[in-house]
Amino acid sequence: MELIAKGREADVYALDEGWVLRRFRDGGRSTAQEARTLRWLAAAGYPVPAVHAADGADLVMERLHGPTMSEALREHPWRAAEYGAVLGRLHRELHALRAPEWLPPLTDDGAGDARVLHLDLHPENVLLTAQGPRVIDWSNARAGAPEVDVAMTSVILRCLELPLPTRLVLRALLRSANRAAEADVRAGMPAATRLRLADPTLSPAEIRLVEELRQRYA
Repeated sequence: MELIAKGREADVYALDEGWVLRRFRDGGRSTAQEARTLRWLAAAGYPVPAVHAADGADLVMERLHGPTMSEALREHPWRAAEYGAVLGRLHRELHALRAPEWLPPLTDDGAGDARVLHLDLHPENVLLTAQGPRVIDWSNARAGAPEVDVAMTSVILRCLELPLPTRLVLRALLRSANRAAEADVRAGMPAATRLRLADPTLSPAEIRLVEELRQRYA
């Protein structure tokens, strides 16, 4: 199998022109919940890849053709506001979906109007296909408040160690995305920074930046 992508926790292999295999490096992690979420989202009309099969740490999905939003942004940084509007719209359309009762809740407060949250919705996880943008990597999906999801995107992108020109491009993207998402990002920041700090894959530099952001919004 040809390795075509590597993430923090999983690798993606091409099976053929139509399907890919995503495999968690932690073989004990199950993809069953993610597959169920993807199928539910597809049935609801949300733009996600089709699922073929899930078995243990392996998930076989539709192969999507097109650049990630990150790749497109590097090629066309002047389109940051345009891409941000797409990202914000994807958040807004996702949060219009009331979470199914089987989706794990983000908190145990028993909120009765929980929405579907991606919690990792950033340009690396949006593929720009000929049929439109499609959202991938739903392993963190939870039920909860939309403002936490939108704030998490801000935390992820604002806490990367990047050169100044790239940071300025991402700021433009985030301003546009937050407007389009129509969520109170500031209200979601305390929960989002707390969740981000619980990620064991963060580097020491990323931890420092998230801590600084957490203190700013405490």
